[in-house]
Order: sequence, then C-alpha cells, then structure tokens
Amino acid sequence: MNERVRGWLSRIPRLRAVILLGACGILLILLSGLLPDSQKTEQRKPAETASDSTAQYRADLEARLSAWLGQMEGVGEVQVMITLSSSAEQQFAEEVKASENDRGVTRESEVVLARSNGAESALIARTTAPEICGAAVLCSGGGHAAVRERVCAAVTTVLGIPASAVYVGKAT
Repeated sequence: MNERVRGWLSRIPRLRAVILLGACGILLILLSGLLPDSQKTEQRKPAETASDSTAQYRADLEARLSAWLGQMEGVGEVQVMITLSSSAEQQFAEEVKASENDRGVTRESEVVLARSNGAESALIARTTAPEICGAAVLCSGGGHAAVRERVCAAVTTVLGIPASAVYVGKAT
C-alpha cells in the first residue's frame, strides 16, 4: 500500500504538468479566435472599397459641382444631389489562347492573376466610372427662370446628361 501511495504521489507533478499544458493549449485556441484573421480581412476589403469608392465619387462630384455653380451670377447658395444608375465597373485582364484542331478553332480565356504581398488577385485592365443618370440642384436664385436655365445648361454640359434628367429649384 505504501508503494502505491508513493507511486501515485510521484505521478502528481506529472499529472499537474499535463493538466497545465492542456489548459494552456485550450487558452491559446480560445485567444486565437479573438484575433482578426488577415485573410478574411483582405477578402472583405475589395467589396467594401467598391461601394465606398462609388459613394466617394458621388460626394466629390456633388461638392465640385456645388462649388462651381455657386460662382455663377445670381445662383447664390447651392445644394446638389446626383443619382448614379450603376457603380464603378472593373474589367479584368484575360489571357486568350486559341488552338486549331479538326473540329475548328477553340478559344480558352483565363483571368490574369497578379501577385502582391504574397496574395494573388485578378489584374484589373480597366475601370469604368459610374454612370450618372440625373441631378437635382437647389439654389437660392432658383426662383428666376433665367438662373434655372443657366444652371440647367451648366449641369447638362458638365455631367453629360440630358436636360430632362436635371431639376433646378429654389432653395428655401
């Protein structure tokens, strides 16, 4: 019996060490779940950037147009709102391979991948700006027909949209 007790007591430090190591392992696993995953963060960035860049494009365009219209005679204080029918579109670079066989010519295309900082992403060949479909302008001089006409002409010229897509009114 004495030997059994001594054997059991001699195992306790080992048992404590095993339990302590197991607890440390579980703690590290739990802590790793709290840290952000760099790959997940990188995958989310392009989608967020696309919507953010479209909103930023619209806001910059509105601010520039407001400042420019505000310098016109008789217009006064200006507020501009622009509507977009689409967001910015990206066209990816493609590598086209054509081969001829007894059935005719077959073409295969693959998206070209670019490596940056150890991560691969599609190579963007061209980015098209969002399409502007309308604008609304409120200005303190909008109660006068001549001012409305000049503002409408300026907006259609700058944005490249028809006069039917522009509203000019008097701000209160």
